[in-house]
Amino acid sequence: MGTIAVIGAGNVGQTIAGHMSLKGHSVRMYSAWEREFDPIQDRGGIELFGEINGSAMPEMLTTDIATAVAGAEVVVIAAPAFAHPGLSASLAQVLEPDQLVVFQPTVLGSGVELSRQFVLENRPPSLIAESATSLYTCRLKEPARVYVGAVKDSIRISSLPNSRTQEVVERLASFFGEHYSPAVDSLAVGLSNSNPIYHVPPAVLNFKTVEDADRLPQHTLVTPRIAEAIEALDQERLSLSSTLHTDTTGFWQFLADAYGVTEGSFVDRVVQGYGRQAFPEPDSLTHRYFTEDIPFGLVVWSSIGNEVGVKMPLTDGFIAISSVLCGVDFKETGRTVDSLGLAGAGVDEILEVFRHGTP
Repeated sequence: MGTIAVIGAGNVGQTIAGHMSLKGHSVRMYSAWEREFDPIQDRGGIELFGEINGSAMPEMLTTDIATAVAGAEVVVIAAPAFAHPGLSASLAQVLEPDQLVVFQPTVLGSGVELSRQFVLENRPPSLIAESATSLYTCRLKEPARVYVGAVKDSIRISSLPNSRTQEVVERLASFFGEHYSPAVDSLAVGLSNSNPIYHVPPAVLNFKTVEDADRLPQHTLVTPRIAEAIEALDQERLSLSSTLHTDTTGFWQFLADAYGVTEGSFVDRVVQGYGRQAFPEPDSLTHRYFTEDIPFGLVVWSSIGNEVGVKMPLTDGFIAISSVLCGVDFKETGRTVDSLGLAGAGVDEILEVFRHGTP
């Protein structure tokens, strides 16, 4: 059995910590807020039900990040995207070169951001890896009680540097099994994050139900025309990927890889992929479908697209409309080429950084 540190105590963090504990690994769980551990202690552990069933208590619950990661073979960052910059700044001060740190899931640029922090700290980097989505489709149904709708069949992962991706797959197998497949580089992985593609169009185009907090199942909001909007948004992302000479998984291919969905109309495939979970749509303007998928999804795609001459009018349109609806200038608050240190970079330089890290 191994030692794993889980950074984050939300849906994914609790699922990973619970599952790894059930499998007999030594699990340390970190949160910046002690109150997030209260339900776990009250329940006597983390209860999982659905695809995985059982209850287990992590070996350590701590608000000290250095204590959480000390000696851990694998460190999994399972925190919201807006927490990644701060966590990277902290982790670059304490992680060691032989440790593997995994963003699960990542958003485009999180690995680059961490590699840049190691440079700023003048410390040798850890092995960094990123997956485009979490291995688990999950939601907290009650405090410390998580419904696991699915363990995905296969998700792609890459490392910084990308020459060590096969090593990452092998090191993770003893914890998570044979569910990871190598991707070309972290640029391909970051661009393959389909959350903004599926989350943003239905939420924005059905905004009254968000304001009314109807909590309708997200998949029921995907009409044939909204499915076409999803497809058009996806095509802009794939166009950016093509210009950057990297291999990105489109949304419909993601449904095939993750859930085995290959047939039917766009709406049929959404229902087949997500209908069994029936997770609800956003019920507030601070829901992560807005605060994460737009500033750390659409905005960074648009920013890199603008840098390399790829026009993304629908992407920009959703950013602009969402900014008005949510009362937040997402272009100002989101991740950009400036925050990644890539302003003025061309395609070749961007590829170099996303394949080997910040020099």
